[in-house]
Amino acid sequence: MSRRGRGSQPQPRREDEVTTVARDPGRSGRRLRILPLVLAALLSVPLLWLAIAFSLEVSQIAVYILQLGAGGWAQFGVGLMSVGGFICLVATLACLFIGWRRDTWTWRWSWAGATVLAAGLMPLLWLVTGVFWV
Repeated sequence: MSRRGRGSQPQPRREDEVTTVARDPGRSGRRLRILPLVLAALLSVPLLWLAIAFSLEVSQIAVYILQLGAGGWAQFGVGLMSVGGFICLVATLACLFIGWRRDTWTWRWSWAGATVLAAGLMPLLWLVTGVFWV
C-alpha cells in the first residue's frame, strides 16, 4: 500500500492554463506624477548656471578683497557669495530627491516649487540687491 492514502492522488497537469502577467494599475499615474519634478528640473538648470557662474566670478574677486584687508563681515559676505552657487546646487538636488520620494500631488508640487526657489536663490538676491553679475 502506498503512503499517500486515498485522497491525495496526484492531479493531472492542465496544459490549457493561460498565464497572465501582473501589471501595476497605477503605472501611468506614477509617470504623470513625475511631471512637476521634471518641469522644476528644467526650470532650475538656467538658474543654477547663473548662480554657479556668479559664484565663480566672485571667488576670483575674493582674493583681491582679502588682499586689500577688508573687514570680517565683508570677508564673510564674499565667502558666502563665492560658495552660494554650490549651496544652491546641493539644495536643488536635495529638493528633487525629497520630491521624488513623495507620492502625493501636493507634496510633489511643493518640492518642485522649493527646487526652483533653491536654484533661483542667487539670481533672486541679484534682483533684491540690484547687483547684476553676468
